[in-house]
Parts: sequence; C-alpha cells; structure tokens
Amino acid sequence: MSNLCWSENQLEVHLNRHKLRKDFATAQFKTKNDARVQDAQQNATQAITAQNTTHQEKTILDCEIATIPPSVNHYWVASGKRRYLSDKARDFHDVVSMLVPRINTAARLKLDVTFHFPNRLRRDIDNYLKATIDSLVKCGLCVDDEQFDELIVRRGDVVKGGLIKIKVLEI
Repeated sequence: MSNLCWSENQLEVHLNRHKLRKDFATAQFKTKNDARVQDAQQNATQAITAQNTTHQEKTILDCEIATIPPSVNHYWVASGKRRYLSDKARDFHDVVSMLVPRINTAARLKLDVTFHFPNRLRRDIDNYLKATIDSLVKCGLCVDDEQFDELIVRRGDVVKGGLIKIKVLEI
C-alpha cells in the first residue's frame, strides 16, 4: 500500500486544478444556457409579433369565474419603498390558476370580459382589467400581456358574490 502524504503545496496545487476545472465547466454551462435562453426568447418574440393572416378567430378560453378581481386601487400594497401584490391579488391569481388551462400561446389575442359585480356600487370597470389580464398571463394562458390587441370590457347584471365571464380568442 502506498502512503498518500502530500505536502501543503501539493495539496494546494491539486485543489487549484479542481477549482479551475469547476470554474471552466460552470462558465461553459452558463454560456450554453444563455444561448438557449436567448434563442427561446427570440423565437417567442417572433411568434408574438406574427399576425394571423387567415383572419379567423379561434376561441382558446371561454369560462366563468365566480368572483371579481381586486381593483387597481387594491392590487398593490406598499411597505416602505417596496411594492408587492396584495393578498387579494394573490388569492385572485390562485383562483384563476386553478380554473384556466396552461396553454402558453404566443399568438395575438382578443379579450372579451364581462364583470358582474356583487352590488350596485359605482365602479370604474377598467380598474378591474389589470388583475384579470395579469392573472391570465401568470397562470400560463399566454406569454405576455402585450399579446392582447383587442379588449372588450362590459359591465353585466349584478350577481350575488360577483362573476367574471372571460372569452379569449386568437386573432
């Protein structure tokens, strides 16, 4: 049996070689990964900017959600200099994520939404649109909210508890 006794200098040289190999492998992995991410982003961008030339609309979502989203006034919470989603916004995102399929479409989209509020209080219906669109993106229906080229927003009849009717079409 050989005696493996290295001097401090030999051990330091050996460990430095391992560190250099690890750093080189990490750099190679990062370069390859960055290239893949850049390709994916470029492909997604090209798909997003491509227009539907057949001019036929295809329904990709038609659902009703038995709640209303938080308005823009209750969407964000500030704490010092930091801003983050409110609990109401996170809860709404969770509900939408459970009901809306993950399609990740990169097509141009049209949104037709009807808000049925729980009472007759005066509301600006456009204040409820941000949470609705953000939730559709967050749940994976589409890649980016920039994809929505047409928005149709309506106020429906009063429904106890509130209700949203959402229809998304590829255009």
